Amino acid sequence: MKIKHHQIVLLAITICAVAACTKMDSSYKEFIVPGGLTYAGRVTKPVVQSGRERIRISWLRGADANVKLARIYWNNYADSVSVPIPASGDTISVIIDHLEERPYTFIARTFDDKGNKSVDVELLGETYGPKYQSLLVTRPVVQSENMGTNLLITWSNANKTGGAYVTEVEYINTANVVTVKRFGVDEVSSAISDYKPGSTYRYRTEYRPGASIDPFYTGYTSLIVSSKIPKSGLVVTADSFAATSQLANGGGPAKFAFDDDLNTFWHTHHTPAPVPVFPHWLAVDLQKTYNITRVELICRAGATGVTNSFTTFIIQGSMNGTTWTDYDTFTLIQKDEAQSFAPKNTAKMRFFRIYATAGPAVHTSLAEFTVYGYEAP
Repeated sequence: MKIKHHQIVLLAITICAVAACTKMDSSYKEFIVPGGLTYAGRVTKPVVQSGRERIRISWLRGADANVKLARIYWNNYADSVSVPIPASGDTISVIIDHLEERPYTFIARTFDDKGNKSVDVELLGETYGPKYQSLLVTRPVVQSENMGTNLLITWSNANKTGGAYVTEVEYINTANVVTVKRFGVDEVSSAISDYKPGSTYRYRTEYRPGASIDPFYTGYTSLIVSSKIPKSGLVVTADSFAATSQLANGGGPAKFAFDDDLNTFWHTHHTPAPVPVFPHWLAVDLQKTYNITRVELICRAGATGVTNSFTTFIIQGSMNGTTWTDYDTFTLIQKDEAQSFAPKNTAKMRFFRIYATAGPAVHTSLAEFTVYGYEAP
């Protein structure tokens, strides 16, 4: 009897639930469209690309062959543009011109041949213009040197987060033709093999923020290329030199550090006593006024692990050979390979001097030094 009673109660609950649902359906019946709603195929895989006061929006055509029109809205639906959808093709694209420089929110909606619309797709984009252009900075050049017909440019960091894309270099080639080459912002150094020696070049940086469809350029910067200052006919002097004691080893006079021969070297006075102590110096009259960009030093052969050269020195310059200006202080490593040293600022001078301030011994030596720069106007 108890089981039968439970079955009667369960039946009663089921009848009440069905009655309640029927009443609910009756209440919302007026909001149901017979047959349900039909939506057009919406914009698929959209891509928004920035531009110069314009935007390009592209998307895949999609599988709905009945879609005939798309409409792009912005400014809270106040502005819009219609885009006819062709019967064939994989990609739909539209460029919206004359947009104020600022971020935008676009709404993309499609319509089929029966007037059914799609679900809206929100798109974000940004246009660029004069305000952005005014903030662009040309990628700096650390140095540029002429090595025969090769122009070697060493770059500083580019503003990649700001949209820096490439740097263009315009130069005169060996056939006297103005030529342009483009170098990526990830390149630390760039080589141009057909550069006309002695000519100037100019460069600018191209920006493409957000994969912009339009390039933005900085102004051109012109540079004179530095090169190895010819050594022929130039006289080198020093605070002292070993007149006889080092000759058997290939060392002695100051000129040995400026002869492009690594088998010879300058050595300060060694014997007899007294032996001069630091500072020691080497100087050269360049015969013309130059803007000095760097100096290359090579220690005496077999320097690695040997204490036979100076360790710290100052690049100095003078216009009269008497009054000297300090430009920068450097550390020389005891090794056989050539070492390059560039002052922070280009140094203008006629007389160049290496002013050695310290070393492991009282005497010192140097196999070779080479000065790079270009004639000052």
